[in-house]
Amino acid sequence: MHADPALDPIVATFARHGFRKTSMEDVARALGTSRQSLYNRFASKQALADWAMKALVDRSLAEALRSIEQPAKTLPDRLVGALDAWVGRHFDALHASPYGTDIVAVMQHQPPDIVRAAERRLVAAMTEAIRFSGPGSAVSRAGSMAQALCWTARGLVHAVPDHAAFRRQIDHIVGALVAR
Repeated sequence: MHADPALDPIVATFARHGFRKTSMEDVARALGTSRQSLYNRFASKQALADWAMKALVDRSLAEALRSIEQPAKTLPDRLVGALDAWVGRHFDALHASPYGTDIVAVMQHQPPDIVRAAERRLVAAMTEAIRFSGPGSAVSRAGSMAQALCWTARGLVHAVPDHAAFRRQIDHIVGALVAR
């Protein structure tokens, strides 16, 4: 296994079994490869899990930043798309997993450095979008608004019943915050 493995089967396997109960054999089976191939690429299960988390954070951030960089869309649509890519799209997977609430609780209380760094990049991009495209009243508080939107999106995942409700609620919140 020279190239990076497919991310989604790895994440799904950890979500289904939890970190402690997931074996390298479980992940290898999900990927359709051998356990030895995994060990050749990753020295340990922890190294595999660390890689998967970083890859998931990187992918979510890239999708969020792409949403912000769509000038044909309105500012609220761009911000909602970014927050959905960052948090909302993970709703179903987290809530379907018996370990999802544990994962969310750990990430909320003590997010890893890679998550904090990625969120800082997202907040910075959202801040710039608000400064350049937002209503005049939002420009001076763009940074505070962007940070509040990220925090709100993370908290909203606990308060709504499904991903569709997340989208509706974050759409209302963003609309109210950056209304002209």
